[in-house]
Amino acid sequence: MELTTARQSLLHKVPRLRYLLIRRLGLGFMGALWCLGSTCLVRAQSSEFFGNFDWEQRNAGSLPTFYTAYSLGGGLHTAGWWLGGKSIQNRTFATESHWEATLFRWKHPRAFKTQVNPEDQNSTYTPGLLHETFTLNLGWGTSYLWMEKGINHGIELRGTWSGGLAMGMLKPVYLQIIYPNEDPNTSKDQPFIEKAEAYDPEKHNTSNIAKASPWFKGVGDLWIIPGIYVKGGLSAEWGKQSRSPQWIELGVMAGVFPKPLPTMAWVENKPYLLSLYLAYQMGRRK
Repeated sequence: MELTTARQSLLHKVPRLRYLLIRRLGLGFMGALWCLGSTCLVRAQSSEFFGNFDWEQRNAGSLPTFYTAYSLGGGLHTAGWWLGGKSIQNRTFATESHWEATLFRWKHPRAFKTQVNPEDQNSTYTPGLLHETFTLNLGWGTSYLWMEKGINHGIELRGTWSGGLAMGMLKPVYLQIIYPNEDPNTSKDQPFIEKAEAYDPEKHNTSNIAKASPWFKGVGDLWIIPGIYVKGGLSAEWGKQSRSPQWIELGVMAGVFPKPLPTMAWVENKPYLLSLYLAYQMGRRK
C-alpha cells in the first residue's frame, strides 16, 4: 500500500516545466492562427481576394475549372504527432470538398519514463501507462477560399474544417516481469526469469519489473473505441507550381468517445481528446 501511495505521489509530481511548455506551444499556435486571420483582413481590399468586387466581376458568368487533387503529409500536435492524407475535389471557384484519413498518436501529459535499475540504461518503463493511444480519423470536410494566390507568386489562404468517425485504438502496455526460475536444471545458473505480461499496477512494481517489453508486444490485443471527431483551421498554399501544391495548416482537433479512454492508472481519464496541430502537406492537382 505504501509503495502504491508513493507511486501515485510520484506520478502527480510531474515537472512543471512540461506543462508550461505545452501551454506555451498552445499559445503559440493560437497566436499564429490570429496572425493568419489578421493577414486575411488586411488583404481584403486586394484584387486577388475572393469576395472582392473585381474578383467576382472577373469570374462572373464563367464556370470553374474542375480538378481533383490529393495530398499526403503529417506534423505535430500538442500531445504527439500525426500522419494523413486527403482526396480533394473543387466544387466552385472558392470551395473544395475532401475525404481524409489521419492517424494521431497521443501521449498523456503525465506519462514519463523511469529507470528501474540505475546501472542498466534499458531498464525503463512508464509508471501508470496502461495503453498506448492512437486515433484513426476517417471523415469528410470542405475548405473555403479566403485569399486567392497571384498568377506567379503569393499565398493562398483557406479556412478548412472536417469531421467524421474517430476510432480510438488502445494497445496494452507489456512489461518484462521477474519470476523465480522453478526449473531445477537451470535455476542454479539462472535463478530468475522474465515473462512478458500486460501491465497491472496492482501487481507490478519496481520489485518485480525488469523493463518494458518490445513496443509491438500487445498489438494483437489492440481494442477499439469508436467515436466522432471535428477538425478546423487555416491552410496556406504557396509556390508557383499550382500542379504540385504545398500547404501548411494550423488548427484544432477534438475527438469525443462514449466512455473514458483508459490510458493511465491513478488519474481521471477523460472521454475526449483535444489538441492544437501543425501540418505540412504535399500534393498533386490534376
